[in-house]
Amino acid sequence: MKILHGMSDIAGQATYSVDGLKKIGENADLAVWRRNPVGYPDLGKDIHIGTRKILYPFYILKILFFFVSAFFKYDVFHFHFGHSLIPGAFDLFWLKISHKKTFMEFHGSEVRFSYDTTRPKFFYADKVEGPGKSRVKKNDRIFKYIGACITHDEELRKHIPVKRLFITPLRIDISRFEPVYPKAIKNKPIIVHAPSNYMKKGTKYVIESMERLKIKYDFEFILVMNKTQKEALEIYKNADIIIDQMFGQSYGVFAVESMALGKPVITYITDEVKRAFPPELPIFSASIETLDEVVEKLILNGKLREQAGRAGRKYVEDYHDNRKIAKVQADIYKGVIEPMTTLDSFLYVKEKQI
Repeated sequence: MKILHGMSDIAGQATYSVDGLKKIGENADLAVWRRNPVGYPDLGKDIHIGTRKILYPFYILKILFFFVSAFFKYDVFHFHFGHSLIPGAFDLFWLKISHKKTFMEFHGSEVRFSYDTTRPKFFYADKVEGPGKSRVKKNDRIFKYIGACITHDEELRKHIPVKRLFITPLRIDISRFEPVYPKAIKNKPIIVHAPSNYMKKGTKYVIESMERLKIKYDFEFILVMNKTQKEALEIYKNADIIIDQMFGQSYGVFAVESMALGKPVITYITDEVKRAFPPELPIFSASIETLDEVVEKLILNGKLREQAGRAGRKYVEDYHDNRKIAKVQADIYKGVIEPMTTLDSFLYVKEKQI
């Protein structure tokens, strides 16, 4: 079974997938149109599709050449973020009639509100944009011809109108993250926030919260932006508290990486989505209305920071290790398992031995 992941690498999820599959002995490759600038391990082929209009004929030839070579080389195609071998997903029809196994893994904005246009009734709904009309048309094509879809948890489930929908948790290579647990006794804790998108992550409200708390407590606040993953990790290692997104309904890759480093994490998770996760999820959920209170609790309780950091590392080892998830992915490709709920899927991952 020859497996291809592509054609984009959102938050390193394609890279971590291929890395995990290789580690368990599967024949897997990664191909992307453009290299992820953040700095994930270089495990695949960069097709180098640029944006210069004068070179479009050349790019088209490269795309078609790669499609033909991949068509004959691979048995399983695991695509990410709505990008298949040919832009617009026009290749999926040919892959389907050729009986290739195809999967599309959705990560968020590329599908959110495509079908379920009823925006959730909470404070940030007006700040979340769905995909444009061209993206929705492409999603229609994907849903029509794809073999099955994949996403990470319950939050995106309602936006993906297919019967064969698998849940596989977010994945990282935990060997790249050496835990540095917060010290229970520390007079001046370091709080870190690292927004990939200033508006969508609610950074404005995080900064306002920090300014209010600064009046009462002595701590250092670091806003991490425009850094490679390697540079950012050095900052995260010294953190005592990490604040992730305020405008999401679930936790993302940054929260997983932070837990792997042994840090207590604050992010916004709705009660509905939280109930679908294992009960030992150690993340502190906070909205922009309760952020001051949650951060204050952690500033005042060094022992709680340390305990949460250790619990987070354990949680990632149990549920987000890319080697364990690779075994689940292989079971999906081979037709060993059927779609499950988020909780059942997470527990299925935990059962996998390494």
